[in-house]
Amino acid sequence: MPRPVRSISMRSDIVTDIRALAHPRTAPPNAPASGSAGYQPLRCRGEVRLPTPFAVDVARLLDIDPAVEHWRCQVPLAEARCVAEFVTHGHGGEEHLLLASPDRTRLEPISLPSGTRIVTDADIDSVRLDNAKLILPYARWRVSLDDRVRLLAVLDEESSVTLAECLGIFRHTSRPVAAVASLALARVVDMDLDEPISSRTRVIRREA
Repeated sequence: MPRPVRSISMRSDIVTDIRALAHPRTAPPNAPASGSAGYQPLRCRGEVRLPTPFAVDVARLLDIDPAVEHWRCQVPLAEARCVAEFVTHGHGGEEHLLLASPDRTRLEPISLPSGTRIVTDADIDSVRLDNAKLILPYARWRVSLDDRVRLLAVLDEESSVTLAECLGIFRHTSRPVAAVASLALARVVDMDLDEPISSRTRVIRREA
């Protein structure tokens, strides 16, 4: 029979750790101090140039997009005589993203190279963006090998666990939820980011 996950004795522990994730009082270990509202791009290659809050929001969403392996910003498109704010690379190939602006509405679709699309406010998933803002500060959070193996062993038996249950799995960190966020961003595990993060958020093992 599957080994039961160790129970959580104090509900207040769950609330405290979830609140700490949402409102960190100190920077994660090794995290740079500068950035747009504390944001440090995770999967950007090359120079980081995010001139607007909208560009920062899109970058955050790209960082948590499982289909994106890495991205670059401010890449000239000779065919369209403009600059793509983002170029993403992943299993689906390369995609050029142009952020919506008044002058972009005058671009003829035929003048854009294949794999190019214009991103508007309507493309921003507010729930995923909020979740990205919560977990990205912990991309460089240190997780001990013991805790990593312990979580993966439980996931092998249970298929999935909740964030609340993770509090009973980790033993070498004072911030289990931050540790899970770090492992999710490292793509060791998957978190459900389509719903607001809570104690019931599911964590599953990432398929190889």
